[in-house]
Amino acid sequence: MQMLLWSLVIFFGRIIDVSLGTIRINFIIRRKKFFAAFIGFFEVTIFVAVIARVIQDLNNNIYGIFAYGAGFAVGTLIGITISDKLSRDLISTNIISTTKADKIEECLRREGFGATCYNGFGKNGNVKIINVVCRQNYFPKLNKIIFEIDPETFITSHTLENQRGGFLYGLKKK
Repeated sequence: MQMLLWSLVIFFGRIIDVSLGTIRINFIIRRKKFFAAFIGFFEVTIFVAVIARVIQDLNNNIYGIFAYGAGFAVGTLIGITISDKLSRDLISTNIISTTKADKIEECLRREGFGATCYNGFGKNGNVKIINVVCRQNYFPKLNKIIFEIDPETFITSHTLENQRGGFLYGLKKK
C-alpha cells in the first residue's frame, strides 16, 4: 500500500513539475524573467523532492519509475494545454489559395476575423494572399474555417512582438 501511495505522489509531483517547466519556458520566450524565475523555484523544488524519492526506492519500487515517466508525459500534455490557455501571443497568418481565396476571405470576415488581402505571384501564377492577425488561441478556429473551404491552402504564421491599432479578432466589436 505504501509503495502505491509513493508512486502516486511521484506521478502527481512530476505532473506539476513538468507543467510548471512548460509554463516557465513560455515566460522565458516572452521575456518575463521574474515570472520565469518564480515558477522555476517551485519547479526545481518539486523535481528534487520527486527524484530523491525515486532514487531512494530504486531497487524496491519499479512502479515509482513508471510513475515518474508517466507523470512526465501527462505533465507535458497539461503544461502545453495550460500554456495555450494563458497565451496572449499575437500571430500573423498568411493564407495563400490559388482557387478559393475569395470564398475564404468572405467566410473569415463573416466569422469576425479582420483580413487584409493582396495579390501575389506564386510558382504557378497569380495567387491571392490573405493576412489575418489574431491571438494564438484563435488559430485552431481560423485553421478549421480555412481548411473546410480549401484543404489545399498554404498557411504560414509567426508570432508578432508588438502591435498597434488595427482589428484583432475577439477584442474589438464587429
